Amino acid sequence: MNKYIKYALSALIVISASGCDDFLDVVPDNRTEINTVDKMGKLIADAYPLSCYAGFLNSRVDYVSDKGNGYTENSSNTEQFFWRDITETSQDTPTHYWRACYYSIAEVNHALEAAEKMGYSSAQDVYVGEAKVVRAYAHFMLVSLFSKFYEKDGTNSSLGIPYVTEPEKVALQSYDRRTVKETYESIEKDLTEGLPLLGPDNTYQAPKFHFTKAAAQAFATRFYLFKGDWDKVIEHANVIIPEPSNFVKNTRQEIINVAADDLATTYAKNNLQPWLTTFASAAGSSQIKQDFSSSGNPANLLLVDAPSRVANRVNSWRYATLYEDVYPTLQGTNVTGGSWAYRVYSSSSYHYYVPKFETKFVTTEINASSGVYYTQFPLFRTEEILLNRAEAYAMTDQYDKAIADLNIFCRQRIKSYDEVSHGITADKLLDFYQSACANEEHFLNKYGAYGATSWDDLKKSLIMCILEFRRNEFMWEGLRYFDLIRYKIPVTHKDHNGITNTLYPGDDRWVFQIPETSVLAGMDLNPRTNLLSNEW
Repeated sequence: MNKYIKYALSALIVISASGCDDFLDVVPDNRTEINTVDKMGKLIADAYPLSCYAGFLNSRVDYVSDKGNGYTENSSNTEQFFWRDITETSQDTPTHYWRACYYSIAEVNHALEAAEKMGYSSAQDVYVGEAKVVRAYAHFMLVSLFSKFYEKDGTNSSLGIPYVTEPEKVALQSYDRRTVKETYESIEKDLTEGLPLLGPDNTYQAPKFHFTKAAAQAFATRFYLFKGDWDKVIEHANVIIPEPSNFVKNTRQEIINVAADDLATTYAKNNLQPWLTTFASAAGSSQIKQDFSSSGNPANLLLVDAPSRVANRVNSWRYATLYEDVYPTLQGTNVTGGSWAYRVYSSSSYHYYVPKFETKFVTTEINASSGVYYTQFPLFRTEEILLNRAEAYAMTDQYDKAIADLNIFCRQRIKSYDEVSHGITADKLLDFYQSACANEEHFLNKYGAYGATSWDDLKKSLIMCILEFRRNEFMWEGLRYFDLIRYKIPVTHKDHNGITNTLYPGDDRWVFQIPETSVLAGMDLNPRTNLLSNEW
């Protein structure tokens, strides 16, 4: 599946439990010599984390159920449904992802060291930029999964992750877990230094598998969204998606929509997933799967071919989506009054899904019947930039602009879209989310993420709407899990016997456990003392 030349190099001791012996069997510096810009570029091309976080996040969220005995199970799916730490290290597990990210970091550090030894030149800039953005991204995903979430205006003094900037020189290297604050500072430094150096898309033979300028801007919007730096989210989003300027108004002169010929609308029409056009007329789910995660799809900004069963098992695992998990959300009533264009399929009475990923099976040897499942997975899509911007506008009390972005999104998602009938207004939002705003048990009122208890009802309604749209859009892609953490949303799961359990905000099990063998590198494991719900 790899498209580029692999270079042999040492790996971090923190990478793997099962591979420790292998790493000690070779001299740590037994690396391919990187002595040309071309070799440097090829090394970085292969330095992206080859693992899929969605594989172990999908059964943790709030739209999965227990289908009961007789359905396919595996550790990553089952253990996560019950909030348990996974000890397995194969594909679609936290340890596999940890390992892949630190392997990626080791590769880019090797490339950056080579650039320094060769003497920095302008020819290297694009690859130095890409290396730093990849390093920032790998550390960002690690700290987002294996540390407490970044608290806006908080001290963020809890355990982060080792931020590694030097190639390995010894077999047994000790590492300190930095604080979350320090980790974020290092991520931002790499991101802001690397992004301006990125070249045009034609720099790469396969640009959708690289951090192009657009993909890096998308990453920046996610990073600053998680950090709570709303102005930065808007700044980076505006580089890609134009701000709307031409509005359609009703007789009361309220902004209800962005005009069809506005630059922002046109961009969205040409660069969002085509649920109203191509996917609507597709003959079946197979064609949608092929097109959804295709490198030729302009909505996809960064793709990865990762060893993962997500495409193969997303709908058929025991702990997955039932009719009641999917249809009320994707086919039920929404604030526009219209119907979503997402196409829901069922492979049996218990397997409901929206087709997104295509399965690829690679045999381990010629004529072998065994091998590895791969999924071509979108790490960043244009839709995320738009919805990130909408949230940032809402957070900065720019309600009209937030509503405008939501209307741009809905124009590409609502069947038979009509500007007047389906356009979102402040009144529509307040009416649709009225009961939720008044509910003291609603997560915004009860847990007050980002100071939500003091918000006015329009702001609460906007955030509820954005979170709903994000949940719909990114089902089975892993992003819902981060929204649950960010907004302190409890998740209740029910097993086949009707027994329920809720993972509450603040429970230690929201943070994934780092590999146990990391203690060999001098690191502390994540605590498991504050369990606010029962252990199943």
